Amino acid sequence: MAENKKLRILCIHGYRQNAQTFREKTGALRKLLKKYADLDYITAPHRVPPGNKGSAAWAEVPEKDRNIQGADPGERGWWFSREDEYFKSTDYSDISVGFDESVDMLRRVLETGNDGSCEQSDKFLGYDGVIGFSQGASLLSMLCLIQQKEQRKWFKFAILVAGFKSRSSKHSHHYQEKASIPSLHIYGESDQIVSHEMSEELLQYFDDPKVWLHSGGHFVPATGPQKQVYVDFVREMLES
Repeated sequence: MAENKKLRILCIHGYRQNAQTFREKTGALRKLLKKYADLDYITAPHRVPPGNKGSAAWAEVPEKDRNIQGADPGERGWWFSREDEYFKSTDYSDISVGFDESVDMLRRVLETGNDGSCEQSDKFLGYDGVIGFSQGASLLSMLCLIQQKEQRKWFKFAILVAGFKSRSSKHSHHYQEKASIPSLHIYGESDQIVSHEMSEELLQYFDDPKVWLHSGGHFVPATGPQKQVYVDFVREMLES
């Protein structure tokens, strides 16, 4: 392992999150990986309307805040499964509002290091890997397949936490082959938002996926005896 060498990893948040909230929720993960990787966070382009109950993450909003308009104006999403800007991972839908815009933004980020709102940095050296959570992990699964189909070199590995195969018919054409990229799939046995069966369904689209089934729910685990799974995987990517 080269001395002082670190991986650069892009982090894609879940529905109803943004870069800042996802960064806060992954503090333990950043601490765990700080020796091996620098994590960058990005915010989805689509604002989730206040009071929209589409995501099961709505269950995390305190009861007293659920009727307050604008309670969390920072909530964002990567696409919606209904025309009224609603999303739920279990929805079978012919709709994918905002998906193309999100993919276009991520293309720019992966290729230039910014979302197009500022000038390209000459210092951008690209990303080694991407971490996605929930809706962000579902999007990441498709980015892996798009990258392979288009023979791009956006990133070299993927970590998908609480991922799932998108149930939008608009996305079915992405799931026509297996991604050969190294991947680590992490999901919770008691996840009530994205069931472990949904996450397991996604495994068939990756060659030789590494898996960590934890006993918890819908979150990014980074504590306990199995946290070494991250370190082992990231170190393998660092040394490859």
